[in-house]
Amino acid sequence: MFFHKLRTRMIAHIVWIVVIVTAVNSYFVYSAHQLSTQRHLQHDALIATEIVENTLLAVMKRKQPGTLEELLPEMTKMHHIKTIRILRPDGRISFSSSANEKGQFLKLNDLDKFIANSSQTRSFRVSEGSTTTFSKWRKITNRQLCHECHVKSQKFNGVICVETSEDITLSSFNPGYLLPGGIALGVIMLLSLATIALFFRAVDRPVQKLESAISAIKRGDFSIRLPELGHNEFGYLGHEMNTMAEKLQRSRSRLLANHNRELLQAESHAKIGEMAAGLAHEIKNPISGIVFAVNSILRDTNHSDNRREIFEEIVKQANKIEYNLEALLTFARQIRLDRQPTDINSIVERVLLFIRQQPDMKLIKADCDLDLNLPKINVDSRQMEQVLLNLVINAVQAMPSGGQLCLKTLFVKESGKVQIWVQDTGYGIQPKLRDKVFEPYYTTKKKGTGLGLTLSKEIVMRHNGRLYFECLPGNGTVFIIDLPVNGQGIL
Repeated sequence: MFFHKLRTRMIAHIVWIVVIVTAVNSYFVYSAHQLSTQRHLQHDALIATEIVENTLLAVMKRKQPGTLEELLPEMTKMHHIKTIRILRPDGRISFSSSANEKGQFLKLNDLDKFIANSSQTRSFRVSEGSTTTFSKWRKITNRQLCHECHVKSQKFNGVICVETSEDITLSSFNPGYLLPGGIALGVIMLLSLATIALFFRAVDRPVQKLESAISAIKRGDFSIRLPELGHNEFGYLGHEMNTMAEKLQRSRSRLLANHNRELLQAESHAKIGEMAAGLAHEIKNPISGIVFAVNSILRDTNHSDNRREIFEEIVKQANKIEYNLEALLTFARQIRLDRQPTDINSIVERVLLFIRQQPDMKLIKADCDLDLNLPKINVDSRQMEQVLLNLVINAVQAMPSGGQLCLKTLFVKESGKVQIWVQDTGYGIQPKLRDKVFEPYYTTKKKGTGLGLTLSKEIVMRHNGRLYFECLPGNGTVFIIDLPVNGQGIL
């Protein structure tokens, strides 16, 4: 988790850049120092050969070769000088900075070729590890003053061999090369520190503030507001987050207000329901008495009596009042649900079997489309059957001239819900009436209480479901019941 943080990854990248740049800088400094050292070795070898040649001519002119033997060891103490040798054409050492080499034959590669060649000098370099050796060969011309000891026909009297050497290590580095490298490294470190500081100021701090705001919003604190984060992407994100938090705060306030209002309405409805239930109960008993009394009168009244028609109308209207009171009592009472694992398809099949036996179905074609993979859900099968029967009856009544009735079930895996569709091809629901469909006591039928859809929606809601409808193009309506598979509902 630590290495996934933005700041850690940023610092790691900067460290890697510093390491790579430092390595490249060190390589170029080392290469420059090595090249400079080689040039110095070459220059020192050239100077040494000229000094040796001039010294050789001077001591030979004075016929004091012993002086040259004393000078050569001293000359090796010069800067970078390793050995000095004066060779005869056959390779024998006449003079050497190392006294024990005098008179020995030295086998040098390509010496014969060099003597036979027209070149006056030859230079070459040999590197072994950190040590670089530069050799300078110079032919000794057979001048006139040398003819006393050497044959006139001989072009060269010998070869001067000078070797310069240097161990190129850090300890031998010229401060003139270390200083620029050190300055460059220091500049890189300062730029890296400045980059890190800029990152913490321009990126890390705004990210931390955004992270804190997101955590607060996740906890439900929508009052959080971010300060101005600058005129950049972070500033835009901060402004958008403040706007989102403000909208969420307003939405929650509205939800709480609506919830409190619904609670008050629910309490009011509960009280009205209790009053209505009590009032309906008080009215129902006298009505039942009236119906019983009028029926008794009817039994004692002749069929030719003109009052008989009035008594029959009284009984009819009283029965209607009694039926409405019973519906009101049913709506007011919260009947406890008896939920059991139920196959919704079986309920649909029973309702369809029942409705096909009705006289109103002569001109209506009824079929079903059942999802055979429908899971069982916990519902009160008796009340759910009553809901479905009520929707089917409404659909049949919406097609007095005939039509098609379709009952459909399906399982919506994405939402985890079982759906029941009741679809008809009737005259539909007028737009101005759609908002009143589920209101109590609202009906467009000549016969009806206006409580059927209200009771159906109440039962579905107590199952933690939803009942709604959609109007189809070209008339027709489909009522849809949504029931959660894992919903517990209200007992």
